[in-house]
Amino acid sequence: MARNRITWGGATLAVLLITGILAGCGGGGSSTTAATDPAPTAAGATGAAPTQVAATEPSPDGALLNTVLARQEAAVDAFAAVGPALPPRLARMAAYFRAQEQEHVDAVLKALRGLKAPAEPASEPIDTSGLESEADRLSFLYEVESATINEELSAISRLEAPWPRSLLASTVADQAQHLTLLRQALGAGPLASVPVPFENGTAPPPGE
Repeated sequence: MARNRITWGGATLAVLLITGILAGCGGGGSSTTAATDPAPTAAGATGAAPTQVAATEPSPDGALLNTVLARQEAAVDAFAAVGPALPPRLARMAAYFRAQEQEHVDAVLKALRGLKAPAEPASEPIDTSGLESEADRLSFLYEVESATINEELSAISRLEAPWPRSLLASTVADQAQHLTLLRQALGAGPLASVPVPFENGTAPPPGE
């Protein structure tokens, strides 16, 4: 009898131990639920939390470059409209300047693509009425080129990305050379046609 009590007691103890182990491991009727039900989220919902995709804001550089692009396209139109009316030598120079301005336009379009910003330049109409003489036409082109330089320098100071700043700095340097030749075409001497120390597009054409 003593042996039976020990055996029964040992069996009872084993059952209790096994039950405890199963309970600690999540056994029993609740184990399937715990294993298959998704854990509640912080908001109390079940399942994985939905991925939050932040809305992409338009790049401020895109807006600045679109303003520059509009001015550059206006310069292309100006040289195309006025250049053919100049004497052959100056007409060839104007055609060369127009081709370079078109390259500037293409470069800014590429920069906008790099920024993933749409090219949406506002059209700038060119008024060529009242240009009766060679000097009028050259002064008009000079003012167009000066305004383009001024717009590009304004954008450089506000652009966030460094590489569009470098791009516009190179276009300004090229356009400053245009002004030099336009000054000479307007009668300025070698020294007077050289750009001022800080060319910013505000110097008037010779004779004004």
